[in-house]
Amino acid sequence: MGVVENMKDVAELVKKFNDIELNRRILALENEVLDLSRDKRRLEEEVERFRVTLKQSKEMVFKAPFYYLEGDATPHCPGCWESKKLAVHLHRARKPLPIGDGMECPACKHFYRSRPSA
Repeated sequence: MGVVENMKDVAELVKKFNDIELNRRILALENEVLDLSRDKRRLEEEVERFRVTLKQSKEMVFKAPFYYLEGDATPHCPGCWESKKLAVHLHRARKPLPIGDGMECPACKHFYRSRPSA
């Protein structure tokens, strides 16, 4: 049985004694336990994001002007990777002349020209 379930059981027992102050304190304690459980889950998710980023950092290779993950032929946005450590694939994009064809980041919307315009 987990902490939250134990707290609920204690709260039910306290209700039987009809002690309002004790019941109020048990409810406050139950809320604190729920807050701690939420914080723990949030921190676990954050640790997992850091693990993924660390793993990607070891696998990310810079081949000017883009970053590539080993085994992945699609380039990643250098701006997103260097500033936020977000591995965002670039997409082919066509812009009106004189900008021309290139790659665009769906996250930061930066456009990387593939060749100089005429």
